[in-house]
Amino acid sequence: MPDFNLPTTPSTTWPVPWNSWLASLSRADDSAPSSSRSLALPLSGNVSQAIDPWTMMLRFMNAQFGFINVYMGKSSDPDLEKEIIDDVGTYGRQLGQLGDALEVLIDVMPDAVRAKLTANQKEAIDAALFQLKEIERLKKARNRRQ
Repeated sequence: MPDFNLPTTPSTTWPVPWNSWLASLSRADDSAPSSSRSLALPLSGNVSQAIDPWTMMLRFMNAQFGFINVYMGKSSDPDLEKEIIDDVGTYGRQLGQLGDALEVLIDVMPDAVRAKLTANQKEAIDAALFQLKEIERLKKARNRRQ
């Protein structure tokens, strides 16, 4: 590495201030034409930055306003999704009603149709019924505790 013989700390014994060579490269000289300035070091020009505390705070907190926030994933139309949740029902309520309707359809399925199902199809129906029974069990257990 070349040795430029520059002191690493300011010194009063050196006849030229220790950083004058750096300042002379980045300083625009009023007497010189503007085209003579051909070198601009990083951070040598005017620096302006808009400081928006709300944006910085939200970025820091990952846009969380409360202590508990539920992230419901990305949606192609978040306003419509919010309206559906507010007016129709929460995801749990919607899934519960779909589960109830599925249970009715499975109960009224004729035995002839049930006999024609493949093993994977029967397994899928059994898994759905198992989940519906477990949800019902948990609801009853909660109601007993309250």
